Amino acid sequence: MPVFGTNGPVGFTATAQVDGPGVIIGRKGAYRGVHYSSEPFWVIDTAFYLVPHAGINTKWAYYALQLADINGLDSGSAIPSTTRDAFYSLDVLLPSMEVQTAIAEVLSALDEKIAANTKLVLTLDTHMALSFNRAISEGSQTVALGDAVTFHNRRRIPLSSRERRTRPGSVPYYGASGAFGTVDEAIFDQPLVLVGEDGSVMNPDGTPIVQYVWGPSWVNNHAHVLTGARISTELLYLAISRKQVATLVTGAVQPKINMGNLKRLELTLPTGDALKELERFVGAEVASKRLLVEEKRTLATTRDTLLPQLMSGKLRVKDAENLLSDVL
Repeated sequence: MPVFGTNGPVGFTATAQVDGPGVIIGRKGAYRGVHYSSEPFWVIDTAFYLVPHAGINTKWAYYALQLADINGLDSGSAIPSTTRDAFYSLDVLLPSMEVQTAIAEVLSALDEKIAANTKLVLTLDTHMALSFNRAISEGSQTVALGDAVTFHNRRRIPLSSRERRTRPGSVPYYGASGAFGTVDEAIFDQPLVLVGEDGSVMNPDGTPIVQYVWGPSWVNNHAHVLTGARISTELLYLAISRKQVATLVTGAVQPKINMGNLKRLELTLPTGDALKELERFVGAEVASKRLLVEEKRTLATTRDTLLPQLMSGKLRVKDAENLLSDVL
């Protein structure tokens, strides 16, 4: 059974505190989110759980609370928190149960498709990892990363948060561990492998923080920017993601993997025909993965656009259903 805290699931337990489905609201912390569980769950003391009265659809309540400024309900204490009384004071526009149910079904259809795509992406990742292991078991070679890639670090440009605010747009702005907002212009427009250079550089299991990105992008100076040379960029991502990098990390205060150390990282690759076959397989799998991820983004944008319109009554459920027929 999932255990929820202020920012979502934090673990699992064998017993349930609450029968699902249910809505969980963050109570303490700088960010206090709203979460939904379709199964029985447990809540720790940094969150509330919602028990709807008769006449309120639980899933509708979850979506309605997405529009509430939970983080604005600050108690004023040293640790940002939401009191029960402040939460009870929230105003919501309550339609009939029939309309609530219809709205919940429309938005749930989008979330269910997003979840299905996420599961398929994980399946593709598993297939690629298994194929990689099988290929190197038939024969392997060791190649220094510096001999297998091209670095594009000189093209990186850091922007402060203030500068980014003056350049609103739709191009993802990437750092060491992910996208930090968007900007109005791209400095890259191709598949890239980003490896954390400083700050967030290593996962708890000792593997590097690695991102595979494509399309228009802007990258700051906290991530190395690589493309494949002797191997494809897609296979590079797969090969580097499995390596241990603890011995490459320097810096007592802020962890860092400098370019010199990263170039010396030894990649394990298949040989001969096995390498060529793996390249073809990974290329096809990544192409499928990209389509699924892009569809997820479209679905999430559609959901986030429909949500306030449906909740305010500006858009009829029937019209939203017609829109979904073109998306799903």
